[in-house]
Amino acid sequence: MKQRYKLYALALMGTLALTAQAQTSYNAGILMENQLNGTARFVGMGGAMSALGGDLSTMSTNPAGIGLYRSSDVAFTVGWFNPSSESSFNGESHKDNVSKFSFDQIGFVYSSKIGNRTAVRFLNFGFNYRKVNNFNSKFQMGGLSPNNESLSRSMVGSLLALGNTPADFNTVLDGDDNPFGNSNYGWLNVMGGMTGFVTGDEASGDFYYWNADRIGFRSENRGGINAYDFNVALNVKDRVYLGLTIGVYDVDYRRYSSYYEDLTGSVDMPTMNLENWYRLEGSGLDAKFGIIVRPFEYSPLRIGLAVHTPVWYNLSDVFSSRMTMFGLEGQDWSVDTEGYVDWYDYNLRTPWKFNLSAAYTFGQNVALDAEYEYADYSSAKFRDTGGYDLDGANQTISEDLKGVSSFRIGLEARVLDDMSLRVGYNYMGALYDKNAFKFNDPQGINTDVDFMNNFEAHNLSFGLGFRFGGFYADMAYVYTHQKADFHPYTNYVFDEPDPTASVTHANNRAVLTLGYRF
Repeated sequence: MKQRYKLYALALMGTLALTAQAQTSYNAGILMENQLNGTARFVGMGGAMSALGGDLSTMSTNPAGIGLYRSSDVAFTVGWFNPSSESSFNGESHKDNVSKFSFDQIGFVYSSKIGNRTAVRFLNFGFNYRKVNNFNSKFQMGGLSPNNESLSRSMVGSLLALGNTPADFNTVLDGDDNPFGNSNYGWLNVMGGMTGFVTGDEASGDFYYWNADRIGFRSENRGGINAYDFNVALNVKDRVYLGLTIGVYDVDYRRYSSYYEDLTGSVDMPTMNLENWYRLEGSGLDAKFGIIVRPFEYSPLRIGLAVHTPVWYNLSDVFSSRMTMFGLEGQDWSVDTEGYVDWYDYNLRTPWKFNLSAAYTFGQNVALDAEYEYADYSSAKFRDTGGYDLDGANQTISEDLKGVSSFRIGLEARVLDDMSLRVGYNYMGALYDKNAFKFNDPQGINTDVDFMNNFEAHNLSFGLGFRFGGFYADMAYVYTHQKADFHPYTNYVFDEPDPTASVTHANNRAVLTLGYRF
């Protein structure tokens, strides 16, 4: 039999008034977690080239790096990547991965010499397409449910938190009007009521939930973020280099997820399955300003500073879902939201970003670059298309996201006249606070209840470069390691923790750049 729900103190009670919008901090995080991408030289040095300059990828970190060019350059980059995720939940492990090729970069720099005695020695123009994020990945977890916890228990908790009664709930479900149009009930709870995953007993005045013997989850992500950088840079007396980059962004993100529970406590022993489809599209615009200075005339020391404005995104998303109870009372009960959804338009402003770098060359054979970058992601803001802040969604951003520091260091050594070796390390701080959780409004339309809190990421890279006159070929390999906690749903019962899987992300990437300088 289904178990009688006991009313606990709900953590949800303090946050019920936060938001009626569909956006959460995890929607924003899709667009703000960074990857190490670029030319093979840039990747091989861990992305640490902001003060060294002289590479197409520095348009996106310190635009002044293009000012160090003294000849024109054209190059493109292709790559192979193999992201994998391994989960551990209640003593059971699962691993999944994908393997794909990608087109990561193509660009050019046109270098124009102004003169040897003029203040401006070179005026350079550049364009670079780059893959900012590649979303292609798979993930799965599963195992016995701790204490037979079930999503239905959390759903009942949200119903009670709003003061709903079984009589009112059943009236909405059985009425002539579309239950998804009733603003007092979230779509997830409506789906649960229509399939029998949650029920209300009018005689006793109680809601009932199921116990879960086993739970499982899988997801598949597709798409990416592409950037198109337009750059102008100056060389002033071979001592000061100035640069400006205007970036245009294109977003295409698609996700499918499936969460199931094998239920207990009844003769039927049914299985609940919740599927979600989500797509995010949009475009963005930002600007980057950079300067590199050689403070001492006879020293190769360079110091760089870059400021990145927020990216202003115009976004549209759409999602649909289906919940099915397999084998309940001898049949399958299914309901989907596909006929009730539409594209939703909104805006996102990411935070300002600051980059400080320093580089030193030892003779003609060794170059070293180190840099620090900071962005306060808790300051990101959602707005509607009318320009008004989505206050509830922004409050979740301010509480869940935090200021992030990144550090990278790279070394390049010329071992032969036409061959160079490179090594780099890149550290990216965690975007999410360790206590962050996904708030799903009990009156909202969100039905994708899972969330992943990624920790800091470590990237170790190696590279090799060859020169053949004006032609060059660079290769790099980078290994990325990152831990995370995955939660298939937020448990709104105060004294019961979210079910949590420990996750290890790993990504092996190899990139090849072919170019020509003239």
